[in-house]
Amino acid sequence: MVRNDQLVAYFKMLSEQSERVSFEVIGYSHERRPIITLTISSPENLKKLPEIQQKHILLQQGNALNTSNMPVISWINFGVHGSEVSSTDSAIPIAYHLAAAQDKETEKLLENSIILLTASMNPDGNSREASWNLRYQSEVSISDPAHALHGSPWPSGRTNHYWFDLNRQWMLQQHPEPVSWVKKFHDWRPNIVADFHEMRSYKSFYFHPGAPDRVHPLINKQAMTLLSDVVEQPRAYLDSSATLFFNEEAYDNFYLGKGATYPHLYGSLGILFEQASSAGILETPRGLLSFRENIKTYYHVGLALLNNAVDKKQALLNYQYQFFKETRETAKNDSVKGYVFSAPEDPAKIFHFLQLLSRNKIDVKPLTKDITVNGKSFFANQAYVVESAQASYPMLKGLFSKVTRFENNTFYDVSGWTMPLAFGIEYEELKQSNYQVGEVLAVTFPRQPSPSEAQVAYAFEWSNYYAPKLMYQLLQEGFRPRVANNGFQAETDQGQKTFMRGTVVVPVSNQDKSKLHSLMSQAAEQDAIASYALQSSHTQSIGMDLGSNNIEAIEQPHVLLVIGPSISQYQAGEVWHLLDKRMNIPSVLVTKSQLEKLDLNNYSHIVLVDGQHANINKKTTDKLLTWTRSGGTFIGIADGAKWASKELLDLVTVEVAAGIENQQERINYAQKSHLEAQDIIGGAVMLGDLDITHPLGYGYVRREIASHRSGLLAFEMPKNPYASIVQIAQKPLLTGFASVENQQQLAGKTSLVAQRLGKGSVILFADDPNFRGYFYGTEKLFLNSLFFSKLFVSPR
Repeated sequence: MVRNDQLVAYFKMLSEQSERVSFEVIGYSHERRPIITLTISSPENLKKLPEIQQKHILLQQGNALNTSNMPVISWINFGVHGSEVSSTDSAIPIAYHLAAAQDKETEKLLENSIILLTASMNPDGNSREASWNLRYQSEVSISDPAHALHGSPWPSGRTNHYWFDLNRQWMLQQHPEPVSWVKKFHDWRPNIVADFHEMRSYKSFYFHPGAPDRVHPLINKQAMTLLSDVVEQPRAYLDSSATLFFNEEAYDNFYLGKGATYPHLYGSLGILFEQASSAGILETPRGLLSFRENIKTYYHVGLALLNNAVDKKQALLNYQYQFFKETRETAKNDSVKGYVFSAPEDPAKIFHFLQLLSRNKIDVKPLTKDITVNGKSFFANQAYVVESAQASYPMLKGLFSKVTRFENNTFYDVSGWTMPLAFGIEYEELKQSNYQVGEVLAVTFPRQPSPSEAQVAYAFEWSNYYAPKLMYQLLQEGFRPRVANNGFQAETDQGQKTFMRGTVVVPVSNQDKSKLHSLMSQAAEQDAIASYALQSSHTQSIGMDLGSNNIEAIEQPHVLLVIGPSISQYQAGEVWHLLDKRMNIPSVLVTKSQLEKLDLNNYSHIVLVDGQHANINKKTTDKLLTWTRSGGTFIGIADGAKWASKELLDLVTVEVAAGIENQQERINYAQKSHLEAQDIIGGAVMLGDLDITHPLGYGYVRREIASHRSGLLAFEMPKNPYASIVQIAQKPLLTGFASVENQQQLAGKTSLVAQRLGKGSVILFADDPNFRGYFYGTEKLFLNSLFFSKLFVSPR
């Protein structure tokens, strides 16, 4: 097994010794490891690479060109899951063969191909896994699955530095790794994109196409037929080596954000390969599995695929040309002419939404005349329009559409992800072209003007995405920000302004005025936070002068995040990433086993995410209960919320579907998988009613809130009438799959509970508010639980 630094050094050396290979660093990981892409072709092709690239882009834009002498563009990528080491390591012999082989078949391949090879796509995770494997390698091969080599510890190398699954990030691009490879994808728009993976050791070998009735309707139907032709040679090799394989089952092409699905939205063919995992030699139910054989298999499969792409070159080039012609026609005939959206209360969040659209090559234009759609008003220079008639039409439909009906209700990944809902942005379809827009936007971060120097206080709205970042910085620097529990009107340096409930007021008395002004100015420039200088404690609101008891002090949070075995590394990583990377809020990472002996009085908040929590012993439970009653805030998410609802609060949870197990009639066993799928909510977006008058609702301007739901956990209405912060709507499903029975069961239940316990608080999220780093619309609920967990009180 090869360390990441050795892989990089080898590829660098290969490019220096072979005129067929060009070496490029396309980006860096969170831990500053380089992400390498080799461009491999004949020396003649490499000399005219810009010309070839330009012609290929022109073709995939629908321009008629003579394609007889054009090379096919093939991209093979490895190691997006860093623990799948036979994927990463097999890139080495493939690259060597392409650089050094002298046979006629290789010469033909290079003359007719531009090959992009990226390894490793997840260098941080791969380095973590390689370190473990090298630590436990031995001179004598040990095939016993119980051996340490065959089970790397939590967190596995599958994920990146912040424990995200990067293969779900192609569409989302919330990390530097996918930003770099998706940019490279759009620079070339390859004809084929092959994604090499590993799966469980007891399985055989899989390659696309997947289940035919589990393909997203936006994917061109011809793509699956052509894809099947392009894998003919890999299929033939596997047969020749008596390697058992399967396809057209289990895996699918539905979630648009995976490496083997995303390319289909742009006229490329995404192809997934999965082989049984092995580190060294491993005993499996299918016999002895060898890492050496895995490398050999991927070496032959990779080369067979590249050769097959040359054989199908004309079909692939023609498909890409026709794809964009058909896309234009489909967009033209769509009854939805576009989408209008806005969130004027949060320019930073709008920026991140625009940035996501831009990274996916979707053009956005500013609205230049006020418009009302379905009773909702969108104002000029505050709203934006995405028009259907553009080259990236399939992807924009994938991002904006709501889909609730499916040919097959079984999903390998999430079934709903509509982006404006995830971002908490107001949006509507445009059925007529009765709107006015400006030119295509160049997306830039919105700077706000610096405030004047305040005589009494500064004020800023909590609705801004980065308000928690500024709040923490103020507390860290020793300033004393306060939060208004009611709205108020005041005269500011920019005229009279109405401030919402949740506005932060920062008094200047007994403070370093110069430093405070500098911080407020910096926040305006770097975080798009508009702040206002107040020259008097008097406001125009009765009972709400700046010295009012309704403007309360905020304490600096000291966050402890529980991690380790039996904890969901994905959810823990989401919390860590949000706090550390986006908000600059430190979080102390400790395992469950440490809780029993740790002095919890050093922390104000403890976060327990999804996982298996039956191993929390009574001594630790009692300690957490005492700590909470003494003034701590316990935040539970998913199963962490379920555990706390039982152990810390007397709450009734709901999580069992009204499923087939309650039926008395006889059912054929062949129907089992299909029927059980109806009881699963694997990832849908659901509507809730948010109490925006509650401190946990501060910063929100609309009661309607969309959240990501996975599973059936919810709470019956608490006895405390003020504790239900988000109530699930009577018709909750916005996008994705949930059976009618499950929707009815969830309707009216509570998905976010906040209750006081002694001097402390317990806050429970049934839904994941930080899902995959792109649910900007619910992240503020989680951040509010850090700053405002003591602003509410129990009923008398």
